[in-house]
Amino acid sequence: MKKLLFSLFLPLCWLSSNELSAQEQEPEKNIKDDIQVDVKSTTINAGGDTLSIELFLISYQMDPREFKLNTFATQIVDGEGNKHLFATMKMGRVLLQLTDRQNYLHYLLEENVPVPLTIQVGDWKGKKASKVLLVFEDSAEEGRFITQEVDL
Repeated sequence: MKKLLFSLFLPLCWLSSNELSAQEQEPEKNIKDDIQVDVKSTTINAGGDTLSIELFLISYQMDPREFKLNTFATQIVDGEGNKHLFATMKMGRVLLQLTDRQNYLHYLLEENVPVPLTIQVGDWKGKKASKVLLVFEDSAEEGRFITQEVDL
């Protein structure tokens, strides 16, 4: 009886330990500089000319941090590899339009509080969006910018 229990228990322990180590080794691909980016939705309006991408940004830094997004470097990549600028960008209650010609979007991120970021691209023509290139300032070094690729 002991041999039977042992023979059943040993493979179970081995399988569960492999599963745990696989989970520990798998890195979070959407976290950079203590900011996690989650994709909420990607939609194209009924006319097919405006793409809307909704993201959530979550900061894991203990103190509130100033998030400085470079608006002209932040772009959407379509399925063919072409890059597109935004028409409007909204983060929390801050709204920016391309016609404003503002280089940066500033926002104060609180720890573990998800903030919605909505990016709209005009004249989309029904293509498939493949990724968003978010370019924001490094929290450790002022003037240094980080590019984070977020797959859609």
